[in-house]
Amino acid sequence: MVGMLVSSLNCIAPAMGQSDTPDRGGDRDDGSVEIRLAELPKPTPEVAALIRSGTVRLITGGQPTSDAASLPVGQRLAGETRFTFRYRYDSRARWQIESRRNALSQTMVSIRVRFRSIKLISTHDVWLRSPPSEDRFWDDRVVRHEFDHVRISSDPRIEKHFLDAVKALEVMRVPLSSVAGRGGKIENAKVQSLIEAGMKQALNNTTDYVRIRYRELDRLTRHGMLPLPDDVVLVDEP
Repeated sequence: MVGMLVSSLNCIAPAMGQSDTPDRGGDRDDGSVEIRLAELPKPTPEVAALIRSGTVRLITGGQPTSDAASLPVGQRLAGETRFTFRYRYDSRARWQIESRRNALSQTMVSIRVRFRSIKLISTHDVWLRSPPSEDRFWDDRVVRHEFDHVRISSDPRIEKHFLDAVKALEVMRVPLSSVAGRGGKIENAKVQSLIEAGMKQALNNTTDYVRIRYRELDRLTRHGMLPLPDDVVLVDEP
């Protein structure tokens, strides 16, 4: 029996954290307010590119969401970068019931998935406890450190990590019982659920990898107190 499924879906991963002030946007549900980029001096071309590629929003007010246990005693978190990943993909799956059973006498199904397009999309909220004044905003130590975080999670190699994890879905071999409904007929919805579970796992793995890289940046720089050594590579090639 040969079957086919065409799908196009999105998914979102949970977000995570980490004097005169510029004009701000409206209040948000968490008590924070947006800092309007239009009211700030133009950033450097590199930072402007990060804002575009990482879809960065600057906010202040409210409370940080990450654990500040790694900070020195008596210090409060001055800034935090919260990133969100989501993916968009278009796929085509074909499957075939195998003639031979496995060692447990289960009928197996071979599923081949062809991804016609996959995209990992990132968004960032950069939270600042006490935003610096406009004239020194982009030179502020905390702001520079938070954009080092954005640089990690918007690095093109992060998407490559995700795509590499998705490759495991291109060829799957599963028991017929896991994708069949009544009468032993394979159901499109169950095949899609299998693919979607694998996509979410790939997204979770990528998110966990970035969280580890964030923590390493904070460890090496003591949350931005020290410069990042020139020879440090925070994002590995997949």
